[in-house]
Amino acid sequence: MNPGDGLSRLAGSLRVRPAQRPALLGGRPALAGRLLRGQPADAAARHLPLIYSLCGQAHRLTAELALRAALHGSAEPDDQARQALREEVIREHRRHILLEWPRLLGGPQSSRALPSPRQAADLDSWFEGSANDWLRRWRADPCQALREWSVRSRHPLARLLHGCRTRAEALALPVHALPSAPAALREIGLHLGGDEDFLRHPVLGGEPRETGAWTRARDADPTRYNNAWLRLGARLADLVELSQAQPEPLAMGALPLGEHQALAWSETARGLLVHRVQLESAASGWQICDYRILAPTEWNLHPRGTLARALEALPDDAMARRQAELLLAVFDPCLPYHLESYMLTPADQTTHLAGAPGHA
Repeated sequence: MNPGDGLSRLAGSLRVRPAQRPALLGGRPALAGRLLRGQPADAAARHLPLIYSLCGQAHRLTAELALRAALHGSAEPDDQARQALREEVIREHRRHILLEWPRLLGGPQSSRALPSPRQAADLDSWFEGSANDWLRRWRADPCQALREWSVRSRHPLARLLHGCRTRAEALALPVHALPSAPAALREIGLHLGGDEDFLRHPVLGGEPRETGAWTRARDADPTRYNNAWLRLGARLADLVELSQAQPEPLAMGALPLGEHQALAWSETARGLLVHRVQLESAASGWQICDYRILAPTEWNLHPRGTLARALEALPDDAMARRQAELLLAVFDPCLPYHLESYMLTPADQTTHLAGAPGHA
């Protein structure tokens, strides 16, 4: 698929240029404001899941929270909403790990090494025992837990991670986590209501941030996931955590920002999703005056962010592409991307469609 066709224009597209500067070119258009302006208030919850298909539940639930907070001054997610978000994040983790990791971590020869998401429903079988026991070891010492399992287990996923361990550990990634504390969220909400450039290149405290399974609100020390291998492990651990009978919940919430304005957020598979809505009164009822969405993509693809800097720092050699693919497995861009390098022939360059347009 060519990134210039209609679908890619709707979703946006990304050029990934390892060992070059800038390493990331492109992005996606801010669709929500244009599509929803002047629409009835409930249009956001109805239409956004159709646009942002892979994380449609997260967008619906976040939109509902934002709209309730804008109309009533407060909104809290109920158990049903939390369960729906949890189930979607589990599905997306399984899809990415089982379908994308083999290609990105092991190359084309590993593309059929793992079972399908439907066939791999039993997480205990991944760990040849108890997934919950492995999670306890991960919480105590992530590096040791991931290393021991990947060395000892014969499960294809363990072999895949073991095979890329040396390369992944060599990719040092200092963590600049996007916090989900109320003060930080309020600051984000205020920026979203102002300069539209913030939507394309968001910063917090003047610095680019990153968001993902390694920056969850429940994790007291995200800085320990300081290389690509531990970032991959964090996504696996997040899947195991959410699959427990009584998991630590994903962060969700809303807060008012002014008269008929509100911010809402939820933690998705890729990180923190934020919606900001402003309503106005019309003859037919409340309608949307402005709607802005700040997805994990915009944080993680910042041209001065962690991913961009790591790609720029790659040595200009034959391993640049393999290392770039490993970084893409970590940050999981949710738009079509083209992996290129002036060292590669056109036949070696890769265009990848990361699913349907505009995921979270």
